[in-house]
Amino acid sequence: IGTGRSVQLGEFPWHVSIQSHRKHICGGTIISALWILTAAHCFAKELPPDLTVVVGGINLSVPLEEHKPDSLILHENFNTTSMANDIALILLSSPIEFSKEKIPICLPFMCDIHTWQHCWAAGWENTSADAVPASHVLQKARVKLISREQCLKQIPQLRENVMCAEVEEGEGGNCQVDSGGPLVCSYWNTMKWFQVGIIS
Repeated sequence: IGTGRSVQLGEFPWHVSIQSHRKHICGGTIISALWILTAAHCFAKELPPDLTVVVGGINLSVPLEEHKPDSLILHENFNTTSMANDIALILLSSPIEFSKEKIPICLPFMCDIHTWQHCWAAGWENTSADAVPASHVLQKARVKLISREQCLKQIPQLRENVMCAEVEEGEGGNCQVDSGGPLVCSYWNTMKWFQVGIIS
């Protein structure tokens, strides 16, 4: 997120960098010691042989812990044209050992967008329209969920199983976050974090 703010180490410990040839291609989320949740459109039909999942850090310019994927599962109804069901799982070949910098995200137990508060998106990609290089340090921006009705006014061709969020005022202008990265929110001021969406 180019117009976002830099993340502190341990602030988004579930966020991972999915890389090919040591270059960041998509974000993802730790959901267990062996599984990463991400977007299906980040991949062709099969895993590139050089793919790695980088965990446990926020600065991609320094060496971080790497995991090789064992297999990739794309949603069986993923549509490359409409981007419907843009969900994928990566099974790692070795488990992540959890620490303050490597923790799985909670998965949601409710769908009502009015329940969720304090939502954030994060990523390593730049957000500006000009040719500013992507940040090596994970960036964050506060976002708010908006209703399907509001979203349809801006995106009339919105698919059925999609939710919308917009950058909150004061968080910068043009926001273009990592594909595959999580949209995370808490509820009732608990500050327990849940992944409510995948950036697509």
